[in-house]
Amino acid sequence: MSSVVTISIVVLVILVILFILAGMWFSRMAKSADDFLLAGRGAPFWLLATAYLGGYVGGASVSGYVGNGMASGISQMWASLFVVSGCTLFTILFARRLNYFGRKTNAVTITDFVVERYGNVMRIPAAIVSLTRPTILTGMQFLAIATSMTVVFDTSITFGVIVSSVIILLYLITAGQYSALVTQWFQSILQAIGIILFALIAFKMVSGDITEVTHTFYEVLPGDFTNFFALDTSVFTTYALTLGLFYLADPWMYMWAYVGKTPKVSSNGMLAVLAGSYYNVLPFLAGMAILAGATIGKLTVPEGLAGDSLYAWFTINFSNTFIGVIILVGLLMTIISCGSSFAMNGVTIITKDIYQSCINKNATNKQAVRASRISVVIIVVVGIVSALWLPILVPLWVLAQAICLSGLFATTMSAWFWKRSTTAGALVSCVGGAAAATAWAMYAWASAGSPGELMHGLHAVHVGVFVSIPLMIIVSLCTKPDYERAERTNWVTLGKEMRESQDIPESEKCNGPGFFGWLGADTPGWKTFWICVAVVFAAHYIMSFAFHVEPIGIAMVWTSFIVGGLMIFIMAILGGKDIVGMAKASKNIGKGERLE
Repeated sequence: MSSVVTISIVVLVILVILFILAGMWFSRMAKSADDFLLAGRGAPFWLLATAYLGGYVGGASVSGYVGNGMASGISQMWASLFVVSGCTLFTILFARRLNYFGRKTNAVTITDFVVERYGNVMRIPAAIVSLTRPTILTGMQFLAIATSMTVVFDTSITFGVIVSSVIILLYLITAGQYSALVTQWFQSILQAIGIILFALIAFKMVSGDITEVTHTFYEVLPGDFTNFFALDTSVFTTYALTLGLFYLADPWMYMWAYVGKTPKVSSNGMLAVLAGSYYNVLPFLAGMAILAGATIGKLTVPEGLAGDSLYAWFTINFSNTFIGVIILVGLLMTIISCGSSFAMNGVTIITKDIYQSCINKNATNKQAVRASRISVVIIVVVGIVSALWLPILVPLWVLAQAICLSGLFATTMSAWFWKRSTTAGALVSCVGGAAAATAWAMYAWASAGSPGELMHGLHAVHVGVFVSIPLMIIVSLCTKPDYERAERTNWVTLGKEMRESQDIPESEKCNGPGFFGWLGADTPGWKTFWICVAVVFAAHYIMSFAFHVEPIGIAMVWTSFIVGGLMIFIMAILGGKDIVGMAKASKNIGKGERLE
């Protein structure tokens, strides 16, 4: 066993112990279901932003994207760009209204929103559909850790899945969302450092000069590898639906919208770090650099090495001890942070939609917190099963998105925007769409060996969405609407209520005119910050689309490294200040309990 591996094990053990202790420290703040599931709906700006990034950048974003970049080049980055686009659109359209809606109705899940519009008959169908994504994606993170451990520590997939699940279980079961927020803050910083270092080493392996290596892309790689638009149409539409449009009806995004301290914090916190989406660019570029190095004879990639294992293999063989430990620990922290975030999303669904709404409607706070901890165990166990059932990363991700989108997109969009939609339409659309997507996935699995395969040019998501939307429209038009109930979740109505609410401070309503008014940026410092965010964000799209032009490609590579580096300092300093504030609050609660 190399020194890199040995030291990485020691560091990981220490960090896991610290995470568990942090959970125990903040457990005194988890007195109610709201506390355990949503951190008391009080996540401050920078802690929410940093923790959100820790969940946003996950196992597939690192292990999967490096392999994709090496296999197909920059066009595979559509997967990342669609995720950024979907998350951004959701945040702008819905985050503030959902934060207000959650405070008004005590909503915890996306199902709460659906039930408010269509009635309790939607509780179980929507809960089952929404639960597929966090359980499968939690399992996907277990699998990502296990895959890395197989390469790094020479362990079996089963052993890696069990170890990773126990780690997440131990620190989530103490304080729930408080534990997730605090650990994701630290993990997001470590993962950012690891991603940047990995990309730097990949570039150094080729020549050491970032500009020269990028030039090599255009010289030695196939032409399609530097063309952002060289993506098959069927794959493009699959990504557009499952990795873009999906986020408008994502149970995980609904959870993050509810967590923020205010409507303004909820939206602005997520928008602030979406400009840091370059962390999802660097893995693709690193994969291309590794391929370029292999093409010019700088290294030999073992034949048959899975793309998901490339990150760990390259780190062990091409980095020194100190850097290697940081990258490997950062990789595992990346996956753990994402896994804990998805696990908590599943916990909110089981606790609120099943236990509190169906099993024990009059549960006390103590009973609800106990049920939440049991839900953590359930999600972890189901995640283990899904990881061992289907041991492939990106198809596993896409399958989860497909089922959830097919069952919830038409239902939630109609709840927001179409007052004529009916409960019958929502029920048939939800069940029919999810069932159609699942059936097509099973057909693909039986025929091609993977539920994520295209059959006759169609993915499960194509079939599910094409079934659910017509069902919603046809059945709704054939049944009687309830226009009064429709106002409860209507986008315009909720926005008006939020702006007029006496419970939200005027400074948090962001009612001012223009770009800065919408953001609530009322000081020169905040205005400068949001201008920088907007420029960096727009540049991501422009440089991606024009990557085939070499000078623009070079600019994108440099921008990715620079923005990624700056984000580390911002997250560490400002997110750290929020952590200190939470720690003081937890200490004060502990003092109060001792006095009692």
